Amino acid sequence: MSFPQPAADDYAVNNYQLFRLNTPLSSPGDIYESPQGGHLVCVGPQSDIANINVAYFDDQVPGTFLQFATISPTRSFVGFVSARNEARFAPAHRPGRILCWADDIYDPSFRPRGFTAPDTIEFVPPQLDMIQYFTPLSSVVPPRSDKTFVFQNYKVATGGRDNIVVPYYGRKYCYVQFTNRNAVTANIFGITGVNYAITQNGTSNPYTQETAIRAPASVAAGASVTVVITAQNQGMFDALLFSVNEAGPAPLRVVMSDTGV
Repeated sequence: MSFPQPAADDYAVNNYQLFRLNTPLSSPGDIYESPQGGHLVCVGPQSDIANINVAYFDDQVPGTFLQFATISPTRSFVGFVSARNEARFAPAHRPGRILCWADDIYDPSFRPRGFTAPDTIEFVPPQLDMIQYFTPLSSVVPPRSDKTFVFQNYKVATGGRDNIVVPYYGRKYCYVQFTNRNAVTANIFGITGVNYAITQNGTSNPYTQETAIRAPASVAAGASVTVVITAQNQGMFDALLFSVNEAGPAPLRVVMSDTGV
């Protein structure tokens, strides 16, 4: 069980119409639970995670009694799901509460190809936003909100590059603008699309896919570059990696959307 773990009981007792789990992932294996039943579960508007697994107790599933469905920004789960707190999943013997976890892969141990000291890397933790309704509703599929990230100064060690990893799960469009405000020194700026893979050896994962969107190239002092990333032209990614070799100031603005242009 990961933390912070919000209390669904408090929402039900205080007569809320819904329970909202809105939290950054702290590790790839974060699992959350709700001891309250609900009539509909959907992905919330602030979620970076696009696919969320929702599990519940089901007497008809032999062996484990665990049934689950995957919800996404285009697919909610409609129908009353009971939290069977008196029952037990097998073989773990855990209470039959409603469980949820990210179906998308998150790997904070990821390092890009060629990463060596004194390179640095920073991750924006992906947000998991899931809404569970306590009252009956027809199908609800709220679209995810556009996300905007702004960076300006970077942790660049002498002779190295700083890499910033931003969640991108399921997004179809991204507008990137990078401006080198240094009046003297050029800045090397690159963009890479990353698709994570499950691994047992951490930083040496040979299965993670990296796609060069903008090969690292010089941005002259005072100059600006704009890059538009679309699913049709570049593909779909779990994350975008931005790399620079100067500390700044160099404003980087990233705006991403599910709907394209």
